[in-house]
Amino acid sequence: MRMGASKWWRILVLVMALGLMAAACSDAGSGDGDETGTTGTTGTAALPGEGVELSIAVNPWTGSAVNANIAKILLEQQLGYTVNLVDIDEFAQFPALSTGELDATLEVWPSGHAEDYATYIEGDGSIVDGGELGVVGKIGWYVPTYVVDEHPEVATVEGLNDNASLFATAETGDKGQMLDGDPSFVSYDQEIVENLGLDFEVVVAGSEAALLSELETAYQNEEPLLFYWYTPHWGNQKYDLTEVALPEVTEECTAAASTKTGDGYACDYPPDVLYKAFNADLGSRAPEAFAFLSAMSYENAAQEEVAFAVDVDGQTPEEAAQAWVDANQDIWQPWVDAALA
Repeated sequence: MRMGASKWWRILVLVMALGLMAAACSDAGSGDGDETGTTGTTGTAALPGEGVELSIAVNPWTGSAVNANIAKILLEQQLGYTVNLVDIDEFAQFPALSTGELDATLEVWPSGHAEDYATYIEGDGSIVDGGELGVVGKIGWYVPTYVVDEHPEVATVEGLNDNASLFATAETGDKGQMLDGDPSFVSYDQEIVENLGLDFEVVVAGSEAALLSELETAYQNEEPLLFYWYTPHWGNQKYDLTEVALPEVTEECTAAASTKTGDGYACDYPPDVLYKAFNADLGSRAPEAFAFLSAMSYENAAQEEVAFAVDVDGQTPEEAAQAWVDANQDIWQPWVDAALA
C-alpha cells in the first residue's frame, strides 16, 4: 500500500521531535562530575580513614598475625585506612607503642607484661589499654597424652621429676629436656626448673615453627617430649596433649612475674585474658580506627580456625584472614558499626 504525502510529513515531524527530546535528556545527564544525572550521583563519599596510615604489631606467633591481618583487611576495605604490619617481639613493642612508632598491638599476654602495664599504661599514660581481645590464653608445660597413658605419674610435676630420664636427650645428658619455643616469648621455665629443683635442662627450639617441628617428629614416633605450649593454638585440634600440673600460682609468683627477670618464679602460669594496647594519640589521630580496634573481639575457636588455615593448609596470613572476613560478617560488622557510630 502506498502512503499519501501528508502522512509522510506527519511521520517526519514525529521523528524530529523524538530526536530533540533524546538530545535534551542527554544534556541533562552530562556534567563535570558534580551534578546529578538521571541515574544518581557520579561521586563517591570518602571513607573516614583515607589518607591516614596506621602501624600494627605482629608478634612471632601465628595468632598475632591472624589478628593483625583481619584488622588490616577491615580497616582498609571498610574504613579506608592504609595499614602497615610491623614484625616485632612482644617486649620491644611497648617502647614502640609509647613513642608512636606503632599505633596498636592486638594480643598482649598479661602474665608477662605487668611491668610494661605499670610503666606505660598506669605510669606515663603513653599507651592506653584497648580492651579485651575476647581470646583467653594459657601457657603451660605439656606432654603428648600417649606419654601419660604409659606413665600416668608424669601428669604432675613431682612424677615428672621422678621420670626426668625419660625425657633425656643427647644434648641434656642425664637430665631431662624441657623444650621452649621462641626466645622472645614470655617464659619462666628456667626459673621454674631452678626454683623447684627439677632435674631438667631448658633447651630453646628457637621459634614457634621449630617447636612445632619437634612436636610433630615426637608425635609421629610416639617419643616422650616435655615442652612449653599454650592455648589458643590450632595444634590443640591436631595433637592430643596433656598439661602437666605445676604448683598453683602464689602471691610470690605474681610478684616475681611483675618483673622482666621473673626471679623467684616457681608456679604454674596463670590464665591470660588477652588484651589490646594502643598509642595514646590514636584516639585523636584516627578516631574511627580507635573505635574499631576497641570493639574488635572474637573467641579462641575463631582465631584457631584462621591459624590452622595458615600453618596446616599453607595459606598466607592475608589469604586466611580474607577468607575468614568473607565468611563471618556477622562477627566483624559490629566492629565497623562502632567505628562509624
